[in-house]
Amino acid sequence: MGLAILSARLGRERLAEQLAAVSSLLPLLAALGIARTILQTLAWSKALRAEGIDARFFELLVARVCSRSVGYLSVFGPIVAEPLRISMLRHRSETATAATLIDTGVYWFSSGIFGILGSFYALRFLGRPQSGALVVLAAITFAGLLLIARPKPVLPTLVRLLGRRCPQSFTRAVVVEAAIRAFQARHPRSIRSILALGLASQALIAAEAVAVLACLQIPFSVGTILAIEAASRIVKFMGGLVPARIGTDESGMAAAFMAFGLPTSSGLALALARRMRDLIEAGLGIAWFSWISRRPQRRCPTLPGTRLASA
Repeated sequence: MGLAILSARLGRERLAEQLAAVSSLLPLLAALGIARTILQTLAWSKALRAEGIDARFFELLVARVCSRSVGYLSVFGPIVAEPLRISMLRHRSETATAATLIDTGVYWFSSGIFGILGSFYALRFLGRPQSGALVVLAAITFAGLLLIARPKPVLPTLVRLLGRRCPQSFTRAVVVEAAIRAFQARHPRSIRSILALGLASQALIAAEAVAVLACLQIPFSVGTILAIEAASRIVKFMGGLVPARIGTDESGMAAAFMAFGLPTSSGLALALARRMRDLIEAGLGIAWFSWISRRPQRRCPTLPGTRLASA
């Protein structure tokens, strides 16, 4: 309903024209999405292999696509997707969990880098009230990046402060965090490789906005693209409670484009183009997950001459 009202306000004819133009980009957007998924899967594979876990690339690709599809259609997508991704591994252990969370954490780190850069560019387009909120969000993001990058664990201090009131899940999380920090200390080269793949994935996401703006013949610069991507990350975070973020992505990007002095209908067209791509991927992922869930799983062997690190 909200999307229909937004479309009516923006002008249905203008929006229909832009959607018709953007729909021709769906094969390109799908190709960029596939390339990004491959890069992310390579990063996950590097994290697992650094810990001596030999998982086949196709197994990891299936787990990533299926878990992401289920998470996309769920509330708090990552909270649902990450445990499912780990559970789909043939080799399941605290070491595999830590390596998977390293992959996720480094990817968020790369996303945060793009988000902070985009926030600084976005300041050029916004007035003072909006700029203040954006500076606060950038500062929070920067603080989060520091927590991810720091070598010392964070949760043990929190557990001590909570004392007897500390949930048991926090106690288990301390063990996982210790394994993650140990991975950082043992495999700095792997961390750098995974970060490089994460940054390349972020560049592919930005390439989607470049393709759409070029298709709609809207002038843009590197700063414009980074600002749009920063806004996209904020919109996704704010819409985390909504399954598939229905309506929030569209209205959020329309508002961002208006704030940046760009055609509002173009922001809606970009969001809808990504929505169509994501729904196709989610449909394929759910169908794939439904099919493989009926097959028995085998355990994944570790690499010869290596041993799993104890958490």
